[in-house]
Amino acid sequence: MKRNAVIAALTAVAVIGGGAAAVAVSSGDDAPATASPADRVSLVSGQESTAPADRDDDQDAKDDDRDDQRDAKDDDRDDRRDDAKDDQDDQDDQRDDKGAAADPGNVTVAQAIAAALNHTSGTVLSADLDDDGDRRWEVEVATGGSTVHEIEVDSTTGKVVRTETDRDEDDAAAELKAVQGAKVSARDAAASVDATVTSVEFDDGHWEVEAGEADWTVPLETPRASREG
Repeated sequence: MKRNAVIAALTAVAVIGGGAAAVAVSSGDDAPATASPADRVSLVSGQESTAPADRDDDQDAKDDDRDDQRDAKDDDRDDRRDDAKDDQDDQDDQRDDKGAAADPGNVTVAQAIAAALNHTSGTVLSADLDDDGDRRWEVEVATGGSTVHEIEVDSTTGKVVRTETDRDEDDAAAELKAVQGAKVSARDAAASVDATVTSVEFDDGHWEVEAGEADWTVPLETPRASREG
């Protein structure tokens, strides 16, 4: 009877405390329980108290993962913007090399040369786009000896708007002789550069061609342009 009374008492305490008391009873009537209800309740309460901390740790880990993903996306966007800017800079450089910065109007160097020769027959020594306001092509045409005609061609209409003659220009005779015997003319030299040409002139035994920010050299024997620098 004592054993039954003890078991009943311990069971009641465990139920009131909200826990489950594990009691082991020996064959004797007075054998104590292996664990008290208070100890069992304390153990269960301690296990339950760690659950919120675990949830906080899980939430922190998820937040860290989301932050890492956002940072990675931001880095990718920055890289793409940088790559796009680099590509644009490269394209701008290429346009400069091809003469995109120059504005020869509607008339190309070849057309300006043709208009000048149609006005005055001779040999072209140079053609240069004057960028001082009126934007005219200045074409030098040698007609013999030291006589050189400077013919100005409107860069928009292609019409000759002004001419000037110099009959004693220094080195004109030597330049005329070299260019007349050349296989490559001023027009050929300009055409050999795949760009918008703004200037072509005979100098020091070869043609010098300007296209935007780039300078080119073309020999008199073959229309093969080499970029300077």
